[in-house]
Amino acid sequence: MKINTKIRYGLRMLIAIAQGERLINTTELSRLMNVSPKYLRKLAGPLEKAGLIKSVQGIYGGYEMNKKPEEITMQHLMAAFNERLSLTDCVLGKKCNLEDSCLARQVWEMLDRTLHEHFLPVTIRDILQNKVEKP
Repeated sequence: MKINTKIRYGLRMLIAIAQGERLINTTELSRLMNVSPKYLRKLAGPLEKAGLIKSVQGIYGGYEMNKKPEEITMQHLMAAFNERLSLTDCVLGKKCNLEDSCLARQVWEMLDRTLHEHFLPVTIRDILQNKVEKP
């Protein structure tokens, strides 16, 4: 399992915008994150569509948070990019011939519970305050 670039950079973008507490343009974000402004604009679209950030057009424009950091979770970030952590098909509810006899399934279910209980509820505020709980 690997978290893709959109999620990794999208999270960094949300953190940078939230830390600024003001409008921040893609040039400044690019410098802070060491990511091209073009890619940041591409990331901003889904984040804005999901209502996590908003953009202000014009010469003094940029991005700002559209929600409070405590209202944005990793689940919201994943949903903004239509991403879902996929562990195994059986945990995602797909039919498996070994469903009744597979001893490994308990491991995948435990990992799925851990992700849903400890990873997906993490908020931007938790991250900003360095309060991400370790399971």
